[in-house]
Amino acid sequence: MKYGYFIAIFLLVYVGCKNKLTEERVKPIYRDIAEYVYASANVISQNKYQCRPSKSGLIQEIYIKKGEKVKKGQPLFKIKITADVRNRLNNSILTEKEVESSLLGNNSKLNSIKIELKRFKEQNQIDSINYQRRKRLWKQNIGSENELERALLAYQSSSNRLKTLRLEYEQLKINLESNLEKAKNQVATDRSLLRDFEINSNIEGEVFTVYKEVGEFISSQEIFAEIGNVDHFIIEMNIDEVDISKIEIGDTALIDLQAYPERLYTSTLTYISNIKEQATQTFEVEGVFVNPPSKLFNGLAGEANILVERRQNAKVIPSEYLISGNRVLTESGEVNIKTGVKNLKFVEILDGLDTSITILKPEIK
Repeated sequence: MKYGYFIAIFLLVYVGCKNKLTEERVKPIYRDIAEYVYASANVISQNKYQCRPSKSGLIQEIYIKKGEKVKKGQPLFKIKITADVRNRLNNSILTEKEVESSLLGNNSKLNSIKIELKRFKEQNQIDSINYQRRKRLWKQNIGSENELERALLAYQSSSNRLKTLRLEYEQLKINLESNLEKAKNQVATDRSLLRDFEINSNIEGEVFTVYKEVGEFISSQEIFAEIGNVDHFIIEMNIDEVDISKIEIGDTALIDLQAYPERLYTSTLTYISNIKEQATQTFEVEGVFVNPPSKLFNGLAGEANILVERRQNAKVIPSEYLISGNRVLTESGEVNIKTGVKNLKFVEILDGLDTSITILKPEIK
C-alpha cells in the first residue's frame, strides 16, 4: 500500500516537472505577427472650439445654455462696456459732426468763402465789362487815360482776389473732406470696439459647456464656453515620445471605447503633431472613424492600438523569452539575435536563430 502511494507521488512530481520543462523550452515557429503602438483616446467634436473674448471685463448678459444649438454669428454673451470706451466713441461721434458741419453747414467757414467767392465773381464780371467799355471809348478818343487805368486796376484787383478765394476754397474743402474721412474712420473703429464686448459664435453647433455666469469677471485668456459640431467627430490620441517615430498619417488604429466595450472600431490617422506636450510628454495625433458607432458623444474615452507593422509567416518566439532586447538563452548559453516586429506576445527573429534551436525561458529576477 505504501509502495503504491510513493509511486503515485513520484508520477505526479515527474509529470509536473516534465510539463514545466516543456513550458520553459521552445523553438522558433512561423506565424503572422503585427506590431501596435498604444495610445489613450478621446472622441471630440471635429469642429470644437473654445470661445474666448478679445476683451476682459464683467459678464453682463449670457444668451446661451449648455446643450443648446447655436448658429454661426449668434451672440453668446456680452461684457459690460467700460466708461472709457463709451466716452471715446461719444467723442469721436462729436468730432465727426463738427467736421461735417464745417464742411457742409450754412455757417461754416467754407460756406462763407463760397459766398464771398460768388460775390467777387460777380464783381469781377462787372469790372471786366467796365474795363472793356473804357478801352473801346479810349480808342474813340472818348474819356481820360486815368479813367482807363482805374478800370484796369479794378479789374486786375478783383481777378486776383477771385483767384485767391478759389485756391483758399479748394484747399479748405480738401482739408475738411480729409478730416471728415478720418473722423468717420475713427467712429467706425470705436464702434468696432463696442462690438468686441458682444461675443458671437464662430461655428454652427451645440454648446457643450458654459464655464461662466453673469456678474463674473472674464479675461481674454479664459474660456467662456466650448461649442462643437455634433454630427462629425474625430479621435484625439496621445502618443508617447518613444513611439511617435513609428507612426505615419494613414496608419490604421483600433479604437476600444469604454461606452462600447464589446467591439473594436477602426480609424485612420489624419494628423500628427510635431510639437510635444511638455505636461504629458506626449504627441497629439488625430484620426477619423472608418466604421463609427451609431451614437457618438463629445468626450467619450477609450484606448487605441495603432498598427505600425505587419509580417506574414514570420519566424517568432514568445516575447518573454527575450533577454535585454537582443539576446536569448539556449542550451549552449546566451546568443545574440536580430529582432524585427514586436508585440506583447511574440518577437520576430530576423537573424541568429533557426527553428531547430531550443531556447530556454530566462529566470525572473
